[in-house]
Amino acid sequence: MTSPRRPGQWRWVAHPPWRPPVQGTRPPPPRHRTGPAWADRTPAYPATPRWGLPLVAIPHRVEQSGSPRRARVAGAAPGIVGAAATWFAAAAVAHGLRYAVLVWYADRLAPWWVEAVTAAIVWVAGVVAIAVGIAAAVAATAWLVEARRRVYSPAPDPRRRAGLWIGCLLPVVNWFRIPVYLEELRQASPRSPDRSELRRWWLAVAVNGAAVALALWRGTGEGPQAAADTVLLTALAALAAVWAARETRTVMRCFDEPSPRFTHRLLPRGIVNTSPARKE
Repeated sequence: MTSPRRPGQWRWVAHPPWRPPVQGTRPPPPRHRTGPAWADRTPAYPATPRWGLPLVAIPHRVEQSGSPRRARVAGAAPGIVGAAATWFAAAAVAHGLRYAVLVWYADRLAPWWVEAVTAAIVWVAGVVAIAVGIAAAVAATAWLVEARRRVYSPAPDPRRRAGLWIGCLLPVVNWFRIPVYLEELRQASPRSPDRSELRRWWLAVAVNGAAVALALWRGTGEGPQAAADTVLLTALAALAAVWAARETRTVMRCFDEPSPRFTHRLLPRGIVNTSPARKE
């Protein structure tokens, strides 16, 4: 450190310990550009530049401001619905096996162990399928409520949360209310699926409800033929439930955002463009 050139100023000079400081070179004088681009106005582009990064819309994730428990249930909804589809398929197989046994032993008495094994399989598969189906309905409702909250954020959902739960879980009423809720979500969501997918989902749910109603109606009959028909109709209702569960998962995938792995691998490469095509 040398003495100041002017009062209040100091100049720092770095030099090796074995050599005294030497006079350094003066910096070059600053250069000033001249021309029309460096006049009094700020440089600007006449249009939006097309060069640079690819036009890829990275999905925007809104901070979770709702209930953490409801958010966890909504995130696990596709897996629960998939598990319900698996158990519905198992119930269909069990009832189909039971019906085959009834047909095979239609004119004679079936062994006690065959009757006991098939009845146990039907009861276990049926009870578990019903329990998992109820859990899937609750999880799917939580997913719908959370998806609507995320889409309408930061504004609140125009529909009350209690009304959404009642309209989704009340039998028969949900046939007419859930399509309305999904159509509102489709119109407000930037990732709106095709309307035909919602129609296919509603058709699967309607067929499932009709099959369940027919099986319950036939179960009120008396006699061995009514019992056999009830087993067969229950198997068909379980297959319709599998179809409805698969369509429900398809609708969830259409509205949900891509996974972080999908975004990390494909979006930075410009392979997928989630934004609508811009008209030139």
